[in-house]
Amino acid sequence: MRRIYEFVNADFVYHHSIDDRPVPEEYPMHAHDTHELFCFISGHGSYLVEGNPYPLRPGDLMLMRAGETHKLQIQSDRPYERRALSFHNGSIGHFDPDGRLLEPFLNRQLGRQNLYTAAELHGGCVAACFEKMEALAQEGEPGLVFQCFIYPILCELRSLFAGREHIPQPPVDLTAEIVEYINQHLCDELSLDSISSRFYISKTHLNRLFKQAVGSSVWEYVRIKRLMLCRNKIAAGIPAATASLECGFHDYSAFYRSYRKLFHAAPSQDHADLVGTNFISGFIK
Repeated sequence: MRRIYEFVNADFVYHHSIDDRPVPEEYPMHAHDTHELFCFISGHGSYLVEGNPYPLRPGDLMLMRAGETHKLQIQSDRPYERRALSFHNGSIGHFDPDGRLLEPFLNRQLGRQNLYTAAELHGGCVAACFEKMEALAQEGEPGLVFQCFIYPILCELRSLFAGREHIPQPPVDLTAEIVEYINQHLCDELSLDSISSRFYISKTHLNRLFKQAVGSSVWEYVRIKRLMLCRNKIAAGIPAATASLECGFHDYSAFYRSYRKLFHAAPSQDHADLVGTNFISGFIK
């Protein structure tokens, strides 16, 4: 991976990167504890978001809200170039205390309306803002530059999102129903048996269907979702042991190992960074 430009502070994680020969296995299903704007510049692939596929074309923009799982399916026959900007609620809260700019992220179903095509964005300011933002950030004071440029980007996306209110949405398929069910019962006693019985399919078919649509096994999906939820509870001041039980982890040692593997820190070590608004995930692909 070649990094054209990268910037990280307490509010934003940004990178502009190129993989000349992308390796599909290097892009696992994952989720952030931040919102993400993903600009697809070149390559050949698609995104799976909560089980919904989105073919990507140059100039397309993807929105992922915090906790929304996504997996890039990239082909290795073309260089893969993208820009990605991650931020949390507090990054824009000073100018948008009511969260109206976050409506395109929050006011929709999981995995729905994530894609804004190049045709939709044509003639708008989003692409120009990203290019100018990066150029000015390299000249100096990048934190201020990102803070200034994110508002017109989010304003345009909010306007486009509002215009979609009367556009019929595609019907929900079986995988989407399963994903919704899991998220509604995330902290309950979930099992492959209970999920397969609920949807009248075999466990083998459930795993096969889920892997194809979401990009992970059922339990990898549940594990990541529960860990993200647990991390939010820890940030709110709930002790790690209590949070883990509330999120469906009955073995603290197994929870501890999973937490360290995903977040690269023990729950107790992580807590200091999570308290307040000065934390942002550093996972960037």
